[in-house]
Amino acid sequence: MIMNNDHIQKNESTPNKPKPHKDKPIQERRNLSGKWKGQNWLISLMPFILLAFVYSISLSIGKNPQGFESYYAQGINKWTIELVSVITGVFNFSVGEFIVYGHVLVLPIVAIILLIKIFRGGFFRSIYRILQYVSILYVAFMFMWGFNYERQSVSSSIGFEVGTYTKEDLSALTSYLAEEANKLRPYQTLSADGVMMIPGGYKQIFSRASDGYTELSKKYSFLSGLYGKPKPIFASEPMLYTGITGIYFPYTAEANVNIQVPDLLLPATTLHEMAHQRGIAPEDEANFVAYLAAVVHPDKDFQYSGTILALIHAMNALYSIDADEAMKIRETYSEGVSKDIISYSTFWDDYKGETTEVANRVNDTYLKTNRQEDGVRSYGKMVDLLLGYYLEVINPQMLGGN
Repeated sequence: MIMNNDHIQKNESTPNKPKPHKDKPIQERRNLSGKWKGQNWLISLMPFILLAFVYSISLSIGKNPQGFESYYAQGINKWTIELVSVITGVFNFSVGEFIVYGHVLVLPIVAIILLIKIFRGGFFRSIYRILQYVSILYVAFMFMWGFNYERQSVSSSIGFEVGTYTKEDLSALTSYLAEEANKLRPYQTLSADGVMMIPGGYKQIFSRASDGYTELSKKYSFLSGLYGKPKPIFASEPMLYTGITGIYFPYTAEANVNIQVPDLLLPATTLHEMAHQRGIAPEDEANFVAYLAAVVHPDKDFQYSGTILALIHAMNALYSIDADEAMKIRETYSEGVSKDIISYSTFWDDYKGETTEVANRVNDTYLKTNRQEDGVRSYGKMVDLLLGYYLEVINPQMLGGN
């Protein structure tokens, strides 16, 4: 644009008149500035305020477990998980897994930035923002799923009590599971090595897994719902070295399954992660629900997988207190059941390391610290749930006989 000199001269000859000030008065602007500053400070504290609020809720859940079950576990949380699960279910891959990878990749960058800020300034401000972000993640985790650790036990929802049991009770349960496994084994498809396999692999398993919960929810409505299908873990092979067979990602409500797990327990593992989708948080309770969903599944391969899962847990518990009794029951295994379990155990030999050893020691310590004296013991929550269900639902005559 060309500047017009005549216009400039004309303006210079015109007396200067003060322009009306359209802004707020100085004092009012200061007040507003202070107000804005206060609002920013409040916003910056909001993640920590929410953190304290969430913590207070978790402490109060035990005072009204039934109200929590009705309004949160079977209400707000259930609806939220279903909605998020259906949305993420549109994708064939695990959205949550790639979110984790993204965070892992960002960590070195964040570390470098923090190192630079130590010398250039702004280090504590960055730490503060990181704490804000972590607080938001925790609050979201609790809202999406974490509160479910405080919900009433699955045994209460189903309608049986979990107590302490004798060695005879555990032996009866283990014998029952071994007998059921022997009955189901002839219906299984076998590999060239004579080991149980599932034609179609994990895709076939994922497509049929929900049928178990469809049947189970007819009896226990708290396990009903519409959820996205299980997702295969992209890094399944490396994850085997940790002993991890599946991960539930609460932010995306996805049941992620390690697809490199042998077919013997792959259906049960899938049902386990799907139990987490349904708000069953504790691992042992998810295992128990997976067993229930498996044994009512219309397909024999799922029934067999769930029964083997329960049998392995019961047998390990029995062996730890009476090896001779455990070996007697072990001798009742059919040739096929024995071959499947040995093959499964051998598979994991190649992946054992320091990580899995630590996990095993933690589990062993947990079992030992939960035992009681005088022949009346607790065998870990998974086995306790199996015992309670077996004695009160499957075989109540035995309980009456005791």
